[in-house]
Amino acid sequence: MAIQGQALCILMTVTCGLSYLLYGYDQGFMSGILLVDDYLITMGNPSSFMQGLLSSLYTLGCFIGSIFSMLFSERLGRKNPILIGTSFILIGATIQTTSYTRAQFLVGRIVAGFGTGLNTSLIPVWQAETLPARKREKFGALQYVLVCTGASISYWMSYALSFSRNESFEWRFAVAAQCVFGILLLAVVPWMPESPRWLFIHNRADQTLAVIMRMHGTTNTEDEEVQTEIRLINQAIQLEERNGASKWIHLFKNEKETQNLRRILLGWWLMFMVMWSGVCSIGYYISYLLEHSVGLDHNLSLLLSGFNGLWYLLSALIPFLVIHRIGKRWCLMIGAFGMGCCFLTMSLTIRSGTKAASVVCVIAFFLYYTFFALGFLAVPWLYNAEILPLHLRSSGNAITTSSNWIWNFATVMMTPSVMSQQGWKGYLIFTVFNFCFIPFIYLFYPETTGRRLEEIDAIFYKTGPIVAGTEWARKGKFETDHLDRMVDGLENGKGAATSYVEDAY
Repeated sequence: MAIQGQALCILMTVTCGLSYLLYGYDQGFMSGILLVDDYLITMGNPSSFMQGLLSSLYTLGCFIGSIFSMLFSERLGRKNPILIGTSFILIGATIQTTSYTRAQFLVGRIVAGFGTGLNTSLIPVWQAETLPARKREKFGALQYVLVCTGASISYWMSYALSFSRNESFEWRFAVAAQCVFGILLLAVVPWMPESPRWLFIHNRADQTLAVIMRMHGTTNTEDEEVQTEIRLINQAIQLEERNGASKWIHLFKNEKETQNLRRILLGWWLMFMVMWSGVCSIGYYISYLLEHSVGLDHNLSLLLSGFNGLWYLLSALIPFLVIHRIGKRWCLMIGAFGMGCCFLTMSLTIRSGTKAASVVCVIAFFLYYTFFALGFLAVPWLYNAEILPLHLRSSGNAITTSSNWIWNFATVMMTPSVMSQQGWKGYLIFTVFNFCFIPFIYLFYPETTGRRLEEIDAIFYKTGPIVAGTEWARKGKFETDHLDRMVDGLENGKGAATSYVEDAY
């Protein structure tokens, strides 16, 4: 008997999370190999600028991959592009592992990044469209624990490998280890269900019904949740087609009934916030920063990086426990406030330079990851996949994900130079950004927690951009009244909502 229900939801979550485990691992392993003498010699003793380039070209590849996913992902579905992206990751990892020149390593970084860009553009969409509404947020948040798992594995691997007498083996093994996770992903994805919403749009009603029933763990076609989900998908398609939201060019139009441009801008700026919260500047360079900014010795820097990874992993459980209770808006605002306080503390303690201040600074590094995990680890990826219209979800998510990667590139590129030249003042950059995010989120970002995927369309139906003080700033209760009223009010729309459901039997 095929896996279904809760077990399938868990397996789906783990499968999606494997791609983020790869991403998390890549965030961490560069921090360790930048401290290996053999690697630096092989790369031609790079300057701080070149060290930033060696790390950040991966994210430039991710940016290219996310943009390219717009060209073919909608035709190929959600699963096939992920398999293609994972293949590019494996090829890029192999090139990096066997590198004996700087140019070869840079090519490998770009190729692997291209694959990660494809994957991260599609996996949030695949997950959001496939999991049942009442499990979307909890299970969606849980999969991002594997980002932290990957980072933690890389930190501890760097620490363990630092005892190796063969420095070439030390950094090459750390690079090659990402292939293990890529092979696992290739093995598991084909067994997972395709997005029922993609199937529905492409006129595969029978398969849509079968997948939704599997995800809900029922064989009853009259099940209330199954019926509700199919009805809402059909209603969303009607709404989008009647109001111009079915072609990619419509992403850049802001018709009052659909407001696609507003949705894209919300997602794009949210990913900007993720990167300028400082996460990659710490994630890629934590060992380097602990050694060169805080003044700790080499082994202690690596050891603390490992423990920091474990702390990050534990902190990643927080969204799973609280998102459905306090909502995504409060997670984002509390996270931004906490991260701003942590960066301010880092700046002041590094300026002080005393031993006691160094201890406080290390604590701030650890607490930073707690607040990042609460607000910006899982929420932005879940949020962006939710707010985009069904027809344009894969293309729109590719655009918002590209923002993540271009700003990732910028922050990773600048960190070694800025931190080495500006010292404690460099940390104030992220302090200011994080505090500025709070009012922006409060004013403009609606709450999607507690709403079915298609019900979120109601948020953008003839509403204004400021949501503070409105019903859209509060959590939903999985009600469908809003979307029902919208569809009922469409010209010639009455009676059409059941036609696709009947075709499915």
